[in-house]
Amino acid sequence: MIVKKITPRGFCKGVYNAIELVKKSLNDPTLPRPIYVLGFIVHNKHVVDDLTNAGAITLDDRLTSRLELVKDIKKGTIILSAHGTDEEVKRLILENNLTLIDATCNDVYQTHDSIKEHLAKGYNIIYIGKINHPETNASISLSPKITLIETLEDLDKVILKEPLFVTNQTTFSINDILPIHEKIKSLYQNVIISEEICNATRFRQNAIIKGNEGVDLCYVVGDPRSNNSKNLVKISQELTKTKTLLIQSVKDIKIKDLKGVSVVSVSSGASTPNYLTEEVIKFLENFKN
Repeated sequence: MIVKKITPRGFCKGVYNAIELVKKSLNDPTLPRPIYVLGFIVHNKHVVDDLTNAGAITLDDRLTSRLELVKDIKKGTIILSAHGTDEEVKRLILENNLTLIDATCNDVYQTHDSIKEHLAKGYNIIYIGKINHPETNASISLSPKITLIETLEDLDKVILKEPLFVTNQTTFSINDILPIHEKIKSLYQNVIISEEICNATRFRQNAIIKGNEGVDLCYVVGDPRSNNSKNLVKISQELTKTKTLLIQSVKDIKIKDLKGVSVVSVSSGASTPNYLTEEVIKFLENFKN
């Protein structure tokens, strides 16, 4: 079996920095205890479990808002996840006299800066992102003048006042965002579009498009909660017409899926530890079909 190792793989810069910040905080005896992480520091359960074992307490519940998760905490340190956090949540953390450490990715903050800049100039904002994703929630919390759009159909449900500034979640799919841009341009005239897909996401998406030529099966190693991992799967299936499976680790590989496969490719999300991907590659290289 031929194994095509699609690069880049492993942590992007924002993910690496966020994880290192949690590790550094855990090793800093001057920080108030307990040390909490608000939300998954990055969307990978293996990473979260490793940090939990090191002493971090992750506050995460999909049915509970981040505001609710922190409102009763009166002591300790709270680290904000790499995805960004609602402005109201930050204010509450400081009001409760907690130590706040911000691990938000710089690319997310660059998008926030662009939004603030155009709000100050009188623009209404269209933000393209996944509903209830923490990065989306953080971004749209900046102003009531921000309208969230996830799909083309969402544009039919709103009438927006120009001028408009359009931006997006940094891990959105290249394949999904362009049709939305085109429809916005057909509906509105006074509009500025800023495509804010981060380089880590863009490079991985482009690499899987190029790397899947002649491939029978593609594995994307990533967490089901990882938006960039799920978008890699979607792009692989839709643009390269390749059977693609999202797996968290080598344990998720099913032998029946490898039947008749001559060429397999392996990619990974930007929040996937490299050792998990390497274990998958090693297994496939040693697999006898």
